[in-house]
Amino acid sequence: MANDFSFMRNLQQEILALVNARQTFSDIHIEQDELIMIKTPRGWQSVGDKPTSMADMAPLLSAIDEDWEDKIIDKAIDCPYVLEKWRLRCNIYRMERGSRVAVSMRRFPLQPLSLDQTGLPIYVKTMLEATKGIILITGPTGAGKTTTIASMLDYINTTRQGHIVTIEEPIEYELRRKQSIISQKEVPTDTVSFSSGLREALRQKPDVLMVGEIRDFDTADTVLHAGESGHLVLATLHTSSAVRAISKLLSFFPQEQRNQRAATLADSLVGVIFQSLLPSEDGKHHVMASEMVFNNNQQIAPYIIDASKMHLIADFMKRKEDNMSRSLNEVLLQLVTKKAVSARDALRVAYNRLELHDMLNNKR
Repeated sequence: MANDFSFMRNLQQEILALVNARQTFSDIHIEQDELIMIKTPRGWQSVGDKPTSMADMAPLLSAIDEDWEDKIIDKAIDCPYVLEKWRLRCNIYRMERGSRVAVSMRRFPLQPLSLDQTGLPIYVKTMLEATKGIILITGPTGAGKTTTIASMLDYINTTRQGHIVTIEEPIEYELRRKQSIISQKEVPTDTVSFSSGLREALRQKPDVLMVGEIRDFDTADTVLHAGESGHLVLATLHTSSAVRAISKLLSFFPQEQRNQRAATLADSLVGVIFQSLLPSEDGKHHVMASEMVFNNNQQIAPYIIDASKMHLIADFMKRKEDNMSRSLNEVLLQLVTKKAVSARDALRVAYNRLELHDMLNNKR
């Protein structure tokens, strides 16, 4: 009897319909013999009512990477997949002793958002007027750091004639030349590691450097060197506050070097942006809450140089001496007051929950 292909699913078309839909979500999870799941502002939810078979998945996985079956024998594979106006960062992996396969996808628009669309305050552009120094973008996984840094680079690309070099793993937004030359390097395809990519980039006449993530001593060391030697460096970290981004960067250095490195960072730091995404009050969209500290005229340099005073940066943000630095709780309070987010969700993302709880009670 001839095979009946009339009921074979076209997962590519299903994914395309999903990413083009108006519903807000960040990730798609497709697992053998399970329902498709999407990650919405309120968490994971299923799509449809039919589990996905391996026969359904195979054509999609081959479209993402034609050699996926051979590659996942040794390890999970990361690769991009473009569907119309979307770029999907895909991770294909095995589980349960190799008996089942899954693919995790994070979606990005092909073009970066404008800075005005990110949810950051408009004055963040003042950070990008700097011609040298270090800008740190930090926050938990899934907080939109990649989108923010791509928007910043696109703003520089639009407003400045320079050379932008990025080191990423993988490349998530493909930037196109506008005013600036763009050189995007992917680890490990174009360079062995972040640190080696950075060292190579310093010999390629860059004006702006972007490091996908600071993970080790070598990368941290090169970032500090680049920042103090006349380059503008944008880099990401995984931390739970702006102040912890500063302390984490310095923690990559041995204790005997810490004071010297702190002095270098105090002199070259432009500012830190910590960001988190939380559900809107109706649960249909994401809302960004950001904490920012600017180092205008080295105003927070004394707190960086002396480790015992670093906690005072939090007080500096609250005093708003520069009218731009601001604490996360201050922003969360504003969002709750405007009914943009619920108090419950605000408390979930706050790293100082007791303080925010008191602030909310005092506002009532």
